[in-house]
Amino acid sequence: MLSYLNETLGLSAEERCWDAAEKLPHYLRSGRTYSILSIEHTELLLIRIEADRFHFAAFLKQQKKLREYWAGEVVLCFDKLTSYQRKSLIENRVSFIVPGSQVYLPCLGILLQERTAAARKNIVRFTPASQFLLLYFLYRRDGAPLTKVQLSKQLEISPMSVTRSVQELAQISLVHEEKAGRSDYVSSVCTGRELYERARPYLIDPVQKRIYVARTDNLMTLPLCGESALCERTMLNTPPVSSRAIGRKAYAGQLEAELQRVDPAWSAESDYMELQVWKYDPVPYVEAGAVDVVSLAASFGTHQDERIEMAVDEMLEGYHW
Repeated sequence: MLSYLNETLGLSAEERCWDAAEKLPHYLRSGRTYSILSIEHTELLLIRIEADRFHFAAFLKQQKKLREYWAGEVVLCFDKLTSYQRKSLIENRVSFIVPGSQVYLPCLGILLQERTAAARKNIVRFTPASQFLLLYFLYRRDGAPLTKVQLSKQLEISPMSVTRSVQELAQISLVHEEKAGRSDYVSSVCTGRELYERARPYLIDPVQKRIYVARTDNLMTLPLCGESALCERTMLNTPPVSSRAIGRKAYAGQLEAELQRVDPAWSAESDYMELQVWKYDPVPYVEAGAVDVVSLAASFGTHQDERIEMAVDEMLEGYHW
């Protein structure tokens, strides 16, 4: 405890025996040890006790008797406390110490609490929000820093989502944060193909689910995706069924109830289409009526079809970064 007070918190603390402890009634000695704690030249009666054996209401009553033996301030010492127990002690202004965690000494005007930052999760893949933000930096032609507020407004996503995504991208050294005045500025560490190659191992398949629905004029205005988009950018043959992409929010909020599901195995006609529901909105990055190349490539994942793999490589090599 002394090393915690002296070294960790920088307080000048000493401890010695309290001889009067032997004179206390048995009920005040049972399950407790007493000593004199001197902090910054102020002497306190330190009582070590297990939280599980501590009864708060009983202790408040026992304080009157204890004052017959000690007129100064009393501080309790626990190995651990729950948040509820700490709250109860603080509300009643009862001094306590939890070594390695907290010191509450209102008599000295001291309230110190160590906050250990939560361990950062090892990033294996992007979250949809982080990938959506990464695409913004990938397709910008200049690397000028932007504030988080600007990113939130331009991408129409919440400030909290921007903050979390920036933290994730910064953790794997894809973006850089810098504070200037009251604003946090964010910029990518590199641009174009170099940024893509750095991000590539973390990319996720943006497609949440694929369904087949009856083709309508409304659906045909959605951006091309899948093989339909890939054939627009490569020598791949046009697929017999068109594929279109929609963000999950737009799908849930507007179109789902209007869709007519189709089972391709039982359809005699080809007047249906594949609808890909994406984890993020594909519309902000649409180019020439199709989803962006990075998301498109990621949507095929480790595709087993060699012709698809070759077409994806052709698209990426031919793209003007």
